[in-house]
Amino acid sequence: MNPNSFCTSLAQFWIACSWHERAVLVAFLLLKWLLIFQVPLTGDEAYFILWGQSLSLGYYDHPPMVGWVLWLLNGFGTGVGDHLLVYRSFAYFAAIVIAYLLYQTLLFYPNIRSTTAFYVAFAFLVSPISLMFVVTANDTVLVFFAVVAFYFYTKALARPTLWNAGLAGVFLGLAFLSKYFAAFMLLGLFLYSLLTVRQYGWKILAVITAVVLLFVAENLYFNATHCWNNILFNFFSRTTDSTFELSNVLTYIAMVLVLLSPLGVFYWIKSFKNSSESFPSPLFKQTLFASLPLLVVLLLVSFTNPVGLHWPLLSVTLLYLLYVRLSDDRLRKLVLFNGYSSLIVGVILLIALGSINQLIPDSQKHHVAVYTQPEKVCAQLPKGRVFTLGYSSQSVLSYHCQNDEMHVFMSTSKYGREDDKKTDFKAMDGQTLTLFVPHKKELKKLEPFFRNILVEPFEVEGGVTYYLVQGQGFDYDTYRQKILTVVNEQFYTAPDWFPKVTEWLGVEGCGFKSTYDFKDK
Repeated sequence: MNPNSFCTSLAQFWIACSWHERAVLVAFLLLKWLLIFQVPLTGDEAYFILWGQSLSLGYYDHPPMVGWVLWLLNGFGTGVGDHLLVYRSFAYFAAIVIAYLLYQTLLFYPNIRSTTAFYVAFAFLVSPISLMFVVTANDTVLVFFAVVAFYFYTKALARPTLWNAGLAGVFLGLAFLSKYFAAFMLLGLFLYSLLTVRQYGWKILAVITAVVLLFVAENLYFNATHCWNNILFNFFSRTTDSTFELSNVLTYIAMVLVLLSPLGVFYWIKSFKNSSESFPSPLFKQTLFASLPLLVVLLLVSFTNPVGLHWPLLSVTLLYLLYVRLSDDRLRKLVLFNGYSSLIVGVILLIALGSINQLIPDSQKHHVAVYTQPEKVCAQLPKGRVFTLGYSSQSVLSYHCQNDEMHVFMSTSKYGREDDKKTDFKAMDGQTLTLFVPHKKELKKLEPFFRNILVEPFEVEGGVTYYLVQGQGFDYDTYRQKILTVVNEQFYTAPDWFPKVTEWLGVEGCGFKSTYDFKDK
């Protein structure tokens, strides 16, 4: 559909909408803007913003796409766009683009009316899923590129050209570089393509596969030359301490139903009693092949680990396409139901943010003040090199204090280890280090690593006390033994069966091991 035709159809649809439907949509979009300004910078969000300050083939935790997107928003790393509103604008407009692409995807099938497609798109646009598109994180980027990829994939099948196939491959590859969850979508669509290869031909499948493999190769090269960071983190570090809990399984199922909209699921099941409510078989199959593999894998994961609310977003977003089966009357009700649900959740969140000091217990206020009062914390911190005790506070304070020399000390967490690439504790042996410590009980833990520590407490609003520590005479040998050795064994050492790719390539395989003189297996 050309832009003029789309705008005409949208205008006609808007005129046909009731004032009630228009009011809900406008209120929802305004609420999201308000949340963009009111939600404090989160630790993960700040962490990804730090990725975007330096372009790289990859980063520790996940494939690099969110870092690349934030680098572009940052002004190609120049800092021109270094503002939270700029970073979050991607998430805000991504939800609108996704809704538009859901609409356009449905129009590949001639028996689907434009009005029905609009209602499906609007049902997503005002849904709780869309409400989550306030912060720009790797899941936001994943869903965006996955939906763009699915659009071009269906277009390549509906209008088979090598150009469409190439675009499908590019965006499927970008989805893969957003997060490994996209791999299950890739596998599902590859299987669908194999099963229908007689209908669509080998050329389309071959082009898509060849292009996707280029992106996979990029990520494998990064991993092979960077301690297998992404793979060790996602498939080994995150799966330790797994135990079965039925509550995790039930919570996951309930979560998917809520994200899909309880009313929508109810209507969808009920629609099978009415043969007049139907949709094209190819659309049904393509959507299920793209979305179900991840949902099934996450169901299996839920038997041993809790599943995050954001994990199934890719799949549930695509499943919104199946609501095209519903009548326009039911879709109108679904739009209003989703809109009001989102408005209620958003208003509750705003009230909670405004009353955060009253809602959280005193014992947890030292965790929260870093995010709600960063300017007061920054005012007490010196410029130059400062260490925090976790990646989240390090990332947030680095952003708010405009200090690129904020680093992480004494962390043995599997999360947020990108900072390992920016520090060389061996070179700091004997030096005085400045540390920001959020809780008094942490002070004792610092003592083994310094000859002497000088502590200066300072207070921010709400009676929260933090500690600025001068650690004199840093003991690298003790730090290596107690911290770096643990980190090396748990997060930088691949299983013996891993292929020795770096030996074949003739390049360094793990900078962390080289820096701290750890021998590879």
